[in-house]
Parts: sequence; C-alpha cells; structure tokens
Amino acid sequence: MLSACGGGGDNGGGTMASNTQPLTPTLAAAVTLEDGTGIGTTTFAKGATPTGGMGQTVLGLACEKSVKVSPAYGYTHLNLVVDGQKIAIPEDIGLVVQGSPGIVDPASRAVGCNYPLMTTDTSGKIRTRPGSATPYTLGQFFALWGQPLTTTNVAGYTGKPVKVFIRDGSTLAEYAGAPDALPLNGNREITIQIGSALNEIPNFEWKNPPALSTTPLIVKRGAFTAAQVGLGGLEDNLSNGRGGQGQPVDGLSCYGPRNQSTLEYIYHAHTHLAIYKDGVRLAIPQLIGVVGNDAVFNTTCFYPLHTHDANGTLHIEPLNNDRMTLGQFFKIWGQPLTRTNVAGQLNTPVVIYVRDGGNLRIYQGDPAAIELKSYRSIVIQLGAPLTEVPAFELADEAN
Repeated sequence: MLSACGGGGDNGGGTMASNTQPLTPTLAAAVTLEDGTGIGTTTFAKGATPTGGMGQTVLGLACEKSVKVSPAYGYTHLNLVVDGQKIAIPEDIGLVVQGSPGIVDPASRAVGCNYPLMTTDTSGKIRTRPGSATPYTLGQFFALWGQPLTTTNVAGYTGKPVKVFIRDGSTLAEYAGAPDALPLNGNREITIQIGSALNEIPNFEWKNPPALSTTPLIVKRGAFTAAQVGLGGLEDNLSNGRGGQGQPVDGLSCYGPRNQSTLEYIYHAHTHLAIYKDGVRLAIPQLIGVVGNDAVFNTTCFYPLHTHDANGTLHIEPLNNDRMTLGQFFKIWGQPLTRTNVAGQLNTPVVIYVRDGGNLRIYQGDPAAIELKSYRSIVIQLGAPLTEVPAFELADEAN
C-alpha cells in the first residue's frame, strides 16, 4: 500500500492552521502502479455506511443482481488527501455481498447485487459500468458510500478548506463547481485536497489486467472431459486423507446426509475458480467437501463449500449469513493457498484475476481472503502470463 505522510489526518473535524495555497500547483511526475495496488492510510471501514447503498435505489442508481458476463467496466481514480496525507478509499462500496443482513431488497439476499459504481480494492479506482446516457457523478459515488460531499464536509472531514483538482490526460485544472456534480469521466483522476495545500497534485497511471476474452466459456454441470474442465495434476482430498473429512474445518461444519437433512441453507450461490499453469488449465477436483459420496449421491455429510464435478464451480450453501472465502475452500480441499504455493504448485509467479460481471481486476491481497460472491470468477495464473483472461459463464443449471 502506498501512503504519504502529512499532518492532521483526523476523521471528522478539528480546525486547521493557516495555509497558503500555491497559485498554480503542479502535476507530480507520473507513478505507474499495477491495477489493484492500495493507496493511502486506512481510516474508513470496508464497504458502505448504513446510510449508503445497501440494495435500494440511490440517486437513480439501481443495484442489479449479480450478473455473469457484461460489458467491460471503465474507471475514474479518486485521491483523498487530508493535510498532505493520502487516505484510502475503502473497498466494496457499491458491491452488496449475498447473505449480508443489511441488504434492503429480500430478492437480492441470495445472490447479492452490484451498483454501476463500485470499489473493489483500496486503489481509489471507482469502477464504472458502461451504458449510462449521462456521466455518473462524484456525488452519486459518495451517496453509495453513505458519506457527505460538500465544500465544507467531505466524508466527515470538516473545518478545513476544500479544493478539487482534475486531470484529464496531461491537463490539470482546479474544479470550481459543486463537488457532487463532478462527472466521473473515463480515466479521469480526481484529487480532493482537504486542509493543507499541496505543491504537487498526485498523478497515477495504471498497468491494467489483460483484456477479458470476448468469447464466454460456458460452464455446464457434469462436465468432465479435459476440453471442458482442464487437465489433471491437482491432487484431490478423497484419497489422501487431508482437508475436510467430516470434522469442522475453519469454523465450517460438515452437515447432512444431504438427502435426509432437515437443515436449510440461507442461500445457494456459485463462484467459479480456474487455475492456469503456463497457460494450461488445471482441473479443480470433483467432490471436494462431499464426504462419503456414492453413485446415487448418498453422503455421510457435506460442507457449505463444495464441488460436485471438475468444472470449477464452487457451491456455497451456508447455514448462516457468514461470508465464505477462497481460503476456507482450500482448507476443505486440504491444499495450501499463498502467494508462493497454490495447491502444491511451487516456485512460480502468481497473479490473481477477479471478475464481477464486466469488472475485471488484478487482486493484490491475501488470496485466502477473497470472498466467494455469486457469479464471481476467480482465475489464478501460475507462471507464464495469459494473453487474455478467460470469461467463464455459469450455466443456469449449475446448482
């Protein structure tokens, strides 16, 4: 995470010593970052506040149920600088995860929903869905966040002078209008200066992920051929005795047998996982998290995270509202998941791509912390880089 030090980074108040704004602040030399790199000091909690976007329509923005493949998102980059200190814009603004008790729309609780503006990391990138007849605005984003945006109050920072600068291409300008009306133009960089004056305005350029394939790969139930699921090479836990064998794993109990159980899961969602090594897809083993399975699907028990076949579909069936993670799935699988060891594949560069609808990004954090969201696609690249990121699309019968 990148941050800059400065004075007075308190949230929500205080007075400011006298500052003299440079007549013409200059644009800093460009800093190139890889997509998803965090910027700033963490001050705000993850996601929207209780008054932000929780599924209801916000300033004309509807929260749509999680989708499969959709047109590629763009972005506007936002810097929030308080007394010279960069403050991180939190992730998961505009992204409502299934199972959350705060979701307003009951119909969205099973699969979650996405607004056309969202953050998926702490880079400050506001991801924007195409298709709007008019540009989205900074005010709409702050409304989704549930934070104020005025010339006297920005996300709870008050009592300090506020200036807004925009960069389009190589052109830097001070924005004199109402901050909530500022359009979120594609690739625009917005810097909100609160308090102490800046001599240089931040200037970031981004190394973005490869293009998303324009040919969806349909994931169907019961796929087993190498052309459909990939090649072997990843060890299962049915024969080696590791991982989930019926005992609790990372807080997840094995319940069932399924065809006799009176237990009801809260929601049923699917995430797709694909692992590529030097450009070759490796099959995710079948029946991870299913204990004692036989030909007629009688089971001893099954975990809230499991696979049925080898097509990469992760089935998520929790008994409560807890959010499931990729790390929990790998523990049930009995395999390591780190930046240096993915399911026993060692000594190879690891890059992780996460896609929600048309929003494709590089994931920079701990891979075990990736949430398993409805229709989310996770592609783990080991070794040689992919020329394009596959666009997996779950068929409706995958349940």
